Amino acid sequence: MVRVLISRSAELELELARLPRDVQERFARAFDELEKDLKPRPRLDIKPLRGMKGTWRLRVGSYRGVFEMEAGQLRFTRFGHRKDIYRF
Repeated sequence: MVRVLISRSAELELELARLPRDVQERFARAFDELEKDLKPRPRLDIKPLRGMKGTWRLRVGSYRGVFEMEAGQLRFTRFGHRKDIYRF
């Protein structure tokens, strides 16, 4: 079993809350699937980010969640639209 964590910062909570309600629900369903286990699932689009070792992205429509894998945990660090999410 994998534990899905969302960093508890006010900024990240706000990023997630700003997303449309249907996208928030789709992220919640994806979190539930990821907590079951990390085997590749056809419904989840997960890919590693190039140039950022250990950092991955979860695609939900036009929105992305960026996360890091650490010792059986997924720690999400960013949420946003695809046009903005990769600008650090």
